[in-house]
Amino acid sequence: MTDDIRLDTCVTPTSAPGGPPPGTPHADALALCRPVRAVAELAALLNVPVGVAGALVADLRDAGWVETRKPKELTDDAVVSVALLRRVKERLENANVS
Repeated sequence: MTDDIRLDTCVTPTSAPGGPPPGTPHADALALCRPVRAVAELAALLNVPVGVAGALVADLRDAGWVETRKPKELTDDAVVSVALLRRVKERLENANVS
């Protein structure tokens, strides 16, 4: 994984035309980025190691098909709300982790 792409890096698709060839891991990753995903989520959904997901994201970013950004810092209490914590809890409970 590149230094600027971490587990919690947020990935969103751009409006750039084209895309990776259908049926490739890159195309699968791009399809899962709508509306936004963390690299760790992509790894889980693609069933690949986090390093592989990070490499896919780096390739997609270099091609202009996705944008990456650091997640918000959660050190400010105003950022962490009860609603956010409930959504995180629900998603964790619903995650199909094997």
